[in-house]
Amino acid sequence: MQNDISGMSGSLHDTIQSGSLVFCVLEADKMQNLPEGQSVTQPDITLRRILLGQPFSLEKYKSLASKTALLDAAIESGDGNAILVIVLFLTKTLKRSLFERLLMDRPGATQVYIRYLSTRLQTSELTDLLTMLGRSMDAAMRTLQIIIKNTPNPERLLQKLHNCYKTQFLALADCKETPFIQNYIKLLEWQKAVKDTGFTEALEMNSPVMECLRHACRDHWGASESSLWSPAMLLKQHTVSLRQYQKVALTTRAALQSWDDIDILLLTKGWLGSKKLQTYLPIEDIIKILHNNNAPTNILEKYLGYVDDVRQRLELAKRFQCHRIVVDILVLQGDRAALLEYKTMLHPQSEHCFYAENALRASTTKWKS
Repeated sequence: MQNDISGMSGSLHDTIQSGSLVFCVLEADKMQNLPEGQSVTQPDITLRRILLGQPFSLEKYKSLASKTALLDAAIESGDGNAILVIVLFLTKTLKRSLFERLLMDRPGATQVYIRYLSTRLQTSELTDLLTMLGRSMDAAMRTLQIIIKNTPNPERLLQKLHNCYKTQFLALADCKETPFIQNYIKLLEWQKAVKDTGFTEALEMNSPVMECLRHACRDHWGASESSLWSPAMLLKQHTVSLRQYQKVALTTRAALQSWDDIDILLLTKGWLGSKKLQTYLPIEDIIKILHNNNAPTNILEKYLGYVDDVRQRLELAKRFQCHRIVVDILVLQGDRAALLEYKTMLHPQSEHCFYAENALRASTTKWKS
């Protein structure tokens, strides 16, 4: 028993209330020096030995009343280790029904025992105790935490999560965490299905949803929406917003230089066969992602064309060095001075420099005076 307690000393240290502990020790010392004939209760003597780390025996505590008094004395001391010593003694010497009845009226002792069971990963005992206390939701959540924290093998984790969901969460209609465990199970099943295909780059099991989405957009972009490993299936099964999806898909396909896929992702049919932008992302973010992935100039120019505000389009064109767009806007504004100044920033004899020179020579342009 003492070995069990030594392993718990660190985690239970915060339950010690130093004032109560010192008071208890001092009072026990006073009692030891009382004149002969003056009685001292056994729980006080036993508790003093426990608190001071001296040898002690609990064998003489046989009646329910004496055991109850001993537990109450430990609780009064405020010392977590002392409480745990007595609680573990009671688990071995009392019927389960009597033990649970004692704990129900003593939340301090209950909390110490719950922490002990959690640390020792005694999931069944912990679940039974919390359920008995009417804390079924707490029991389910603690079981879930223990499973996730202490099951490194993904396939074993999936099995345990299935069992936890069926035995505990399924009956909790109002539990807000139930969708979480459902989605977690679906995610692990998705990862296992991808792993079992064996023809894609390895995806680490237990990866986050966004990492799985990147994997799907990279290696399963053309998969049908009904297939388990498709990006569309991940989008359907998990709380991935359309904005998150578009950003991951855009970044992934741009990194692969798949410009046609990006058009399919972001553009839709407009009037008379034209294309219009349909996105949940700011246009600035789209152009920045394209630029960072070395998109050709014509691709950048295409998406700059969907910026309605001329000032914003000019600013973005300058930032991402789409020189033709800058020249066209300055010509449209009739700002010859600004165009002359911009031309000085272009590389001499370059295509863009010639384009600016031709624009300046155009006789049809009406420049501002």
